[in-house]
Amino acid sequence: MAVTRFLTQSIQGIEYYVHPEVVGHIQGQQPPIAVTPSIVVTLPTNDTSAKDLLSIVDTFSKIDDVYSHAFNKSLILQKDVKHSADGLVKTLLSQGLVEAVHFAAASKSQDFLPSGPYFLYGQQIHQAWRLYPDELDAFVIPVVPENPLRPSRFRHLNAITANGVTKQVAVPSRLYQLPSKTKPLGGKRVSVKDNYGLAGIQTTMMSNAYTETYPPETEHADYVDRLMALGAFVVGKTKMSSFAGADEPTDQWIDFHCPTNPRGDRYQSPSGSSTGAAAALAGYSWLDYSVGTDTAGSIRAPATCNGVYALRSSLGSTSTKGIVASSRSFDVVGLMGRDLQSLHHLAASSLDVKESRKFPTKILYPTDLFPHSDPTQQAMVDQYVAALETYLGTKCTKFSLIDRWAQCPPHEAGGKAIKEYLSNSGFGTMSYEAYHQFDDFRRDYRDRFRKEPYVGPIIRFRWDAGKAVTPDEYERNVKEQKVFRDWFRENVLSPDSDTLSDAIMIVPNGRAGPKYRDDHNGPPSKASTLSENYLASVLQLPHLVLPIGQKPYTSRISGNLEHRPIVGSMIAAKGSDLMLIKLAEAAFQAASWPTRVLTGRYTFELGKNVRNVEDQASRSPALDRAG
Repeated sequence: MAVTRFLTQSIQGIEYYVHPEVVGHIQGQQPPIAVTPSIVVTLPTNDTSAKDLLSIVDTFSKIDDVYSHAFNKSLILQKDVKHSADGLVKTLLSQGLVEAVHFAAASKSQDFLPSGPYFLYGQQIHQAWRLYPDELDAFVIPVVPENPLRPSRFRHLNAITANGVTKQVAVPSRLYQLPSKTKPLGGKRVSVKDNYGLAGIQTTMMSNAYTETYPPETEHADYVDRLMALGAFVVGKTKMSSFAGADEPTDQWIDFHCPTNPRGDRYQSPSGSSTGAAAALAGYSWLDYSVGTDTAGSIRAPATCNGVYALRSSLGSTSTKGIVASSRSFDVVGLMGRDLQSLHHLAASSLDVKESRKFPTKILYPTDLFPHSDPTQQAMVDQYVAALETYLGTKCTKFSLIDRWAQCPPHEAGGKAIKEYLSNSGFGTMSYEAYHQFDDFRRDYRDRFRKEPYVGPIIRFRWDAGKAVTPDEYERNVKEQKVFRDWFRENVLSPDSDTLSDAIMIVPNGRAGPKYRDDHNGPPSKASTLSENYLASVLQLPHLVLPIGQKPYTSRISGNLEHRPIVGSMIAAKGSDLMLIKLAEAAFQAASWPTRVLTGRYTFELGKNVRNVEDQASRSPALDRAG
């Protein structure tokens, strides 16, 4: 008898998913009367004692949240044929340390299972996956691999909480894949945005019409394959705003419901488009990373509102094949983490970018984009800039992009001011590509259903704008962007062989005031090419978002004093992604600032300073100072 496709077990009040795939067997005969929690342990030597074995098991709880002592009821030993375990088994049973001991059928080390928690059903060994409630409604489809040892296809997880209200997400034991040189992301749980292809799983684009039109995917996105090859576990697809647009709750989220932002009163907008990615990472300690995409702020805006670290990667730093595109000129993989060290680890492991030998010593501060209109927010950003200045031993250079352009304009601009020349370069390109990217979808939907597909107000505005752009205008916009990139590289911020970027540039991100999810949203509008979300996209540069503080507000929802995340951010030359992260980590450590955010209501522990953050003891910087 086999385990059914969906079987759960409750152990000491914790829900588990018994993965139906058989990953091993025990020796001898045992009737499949009940599913038994068990631990698999590999005997390291022939003279392993009971104390040695228990010491191995004690390490499980330090690494893994799937394991609990309840799994110690049954022990499955894996050993080489030349090893004897008779004395060990006798001691374990006589002292009541376990109730039953079995031997795995595998007798060669290459066939051994990773030590850790499993379920035993008859002679069959099954993986144990812990079920967590998706109380923030961040996931559109929780998933599990059909074969956890060879995850070539996934299936959706149809699990809900006991009260029937909330989806559940299953996570495997971290012990099933420990980090190694070849598997640097071993044991890390990752969510991916809905627009990433997962073989066997539907891509919804948060659109009923799109979901009705296409079957489940047949291949993984390239970046998903890369993550899994590096040892990561993909646990589900997170919600996003429709067609990766900029929908705000609640009146712009039409076909699907918007996730909950866990910060503050839990009624603040989580922003978009990588909405569920940011909400999940800010709310769930059992999730290690969220992966999304960024076109014109899609990773940066939700990271800002939900208070997590995020990187818009350099254009071309990894393949985007298998990701439903929004704008091929701007689309990149976006990464989110709860601490700078792990974000660097993810980027260094999975992106095709280099480490720098040292840091740049120039900080650019564009007065066209600063100051923030809110003085409290600006005061926090000032402290962020001061921390970078102190660490790098320099002072920021204040300058104006508008004035710099006027001083040395590119001849292609024909004497036009920068804002006039770039007036439609960014939005015109993005909207044109966003509209024509879905030409086939609109045709396929019309052919099948004899009507136009519904899209919400943001995408309707974007598609209408893109439809109005002619091919000639599109080509002109693309050329204008290249002129701007070449000018920026020669006159503002340039690559460098040692530092990868001769400077960093501070860029604003986010607003300070509360944005309640039940507020009415105004009509969509066109964004400037020089705006905070378009600048790095047009320039194809990495953009790092860094939570630095939290601003108090009296919530009209809870009636309490709540706190909203405040971020600093910076850009640098193309390919300097890792340098940005390491610089932020080193500067924050030198300033005794936290480099990790919390999950839940607060981004940081509350402190009595301008940033309302409890700072920490200084640690050694992660990289030598520039020089």
